[in-house]
Amino acid sequence: MGLLVALPVAADTPDARTYIERAVELIQAGDYPLARTFLAPALIDPRIERAERSRAYYLRGYSYYAGGLPVSASKDYARALEFNPGNGAALVALGGLYHRGEGVPENAEIAYAFFQAAMEVGHPEAALFVGFALLEGRGVEQDVPRAREILTQAAESGDANAMLYLGRSYRSDFTDEPDNALAREWIEKAVAAGSVDAKVALGYMHYKNELPDADLATAARLFEEAADAGSSMAQVALGHMYLVGEGVPMDPTAARSLLERAAEAGNLAGSLSLGHMYEAGIGVRQDLDAAQSWYLRGAEAGFGQAQLRLFYVLLEKGEEHEAALWVSKAAQQDLPQAQNDYAWMLSTSEHDELRDGRLALVYAERAVAQMENAAYLDTLAAAYAELGRFAEAISTQQRAIALVAESAAVAAMSNGSGSSDDESTSLVEATVEATSGDTATAAETAATDEAAASDETAASDEAVALAEHLAAYQAGQPWRE
Repeated sequence: MGLLVALPVAADTPDARTYIERAVELIQAGDYPLARTFLAPALIDPRIERAERSRAYYLRGYSYYAGGLPVSASKDYARALEFNPGNGAALVALGGLYHRGEGVPENAEIAYAFFQAAMEVGHPEAALFVGFALLEGRGVEQDVPRAREILTQAAESGDANAMLYLGRSYRSDFTDEPDNALAREWIEKAVAAGSVDAKVALGYMHYKNELPDADLATAARLFEEAADAGSSMAQVALGHMYLVGEGVPMDPTAARSLLERAAEAGNLAGSLSLGHMYEAGIGVRQDLDAAQSWYLRGAEAGFGQAQLRLFYVLLEKGEEHEAALWVSKAAQQDLPQAQNDYAWMLSTSEHDELRDGRLALVYAERAVAQMENAAYLDTLAAAYAELGRFAEAISTQQRAIALVAESAAVAAMSNGSGSSDDESTSLVEATVEATSGDTATAAETAATDEAAASDETAASDEAVALAEHLAAYQAGQPWRE
């Protein structure tokens, strides 16, 4: 304690800078509270130069962030910029907080502004963030050519992440004219530079058949190497391959183990996949409680797909009121299926306290605006009926019935002609088409016929349900589940 009491406060002596450097050493060693103690003199003495005070605030902010205190970190980063607006490290750090929504509200536009300012003052990491934002269109209008310019400079200087993003920019996700050869070149350079994420990207290029020598076994090997290095993305990808037996022997136990590792690391896709395994009983004993537990992890983290799946599980367990809470959250994330399902519950629930025709109409209209199909029109009609607007309910329901009839006609024509180009082609047919081009075997043909028959049965059941709903509206009655 005597040493700390005796800390000098005269910032115009070499000791203030000495204590700042000592704080750097302590931060590197992970002793964040003690580092902040050594920074105190520089932060309170009015005679310290503005740039040095800015650095001290940044360092204290970093110590807060590294110690799990992002709110305090954001305040110190902001203070650092008050004393030196050109502090590139503080600009990048604060931009990162806004990018991730840590300690401050998530805001991609503000994040991009900070990254752009940091790049202008020459911060070495800023170009990567700016290039990524331009590539993804996050916080700024998407500009792939400009992103490539920036990422190329960073990649040529040896930045493995820039190599990876540059490679991704040439894949079909970001351009109508993909250049898989150039994408592969840069991604393989990133792999050579030590990027684990690049191994995952290269694995997906093999998995999605984007390469002339694409090979599922190679994809599995790359995913396994990345998974062993700690990549939760690779663990999820390899887990799915083991689940269905793609490129590896089918092994639900190995799949579950990989997905559990990913989920424990915070990967929400891993939690979602585990929830689905337990909900459907895929490779495990069906267990709705376990499914609910895994879905809940993603749901509480704000993952819309997990919130929607949790809704289905809770409905199956008869917990309609809690289900309503989660589907409402999913619907707010602009997921059309969630919007539709929430609107259906609000329109047709047997519980008076859960029905709300006006809110149902809002979400039903949003779902139909994104995707007009028979199921979503059926829900829109139910919302109109709940509000007593039966003429609109009837006309909307008739549109839904007409769509089902049109789809059935198209499917019949497709099955009759043997065409495999129509979007209504069954999954089994698509699988057969994806083989070497040889004529389908008898077993494959039988599987195709079975799938087609199943589709016809589902379409018939849907038509019957739609007709029942229409009859209710024509009788002046809303539909009740």
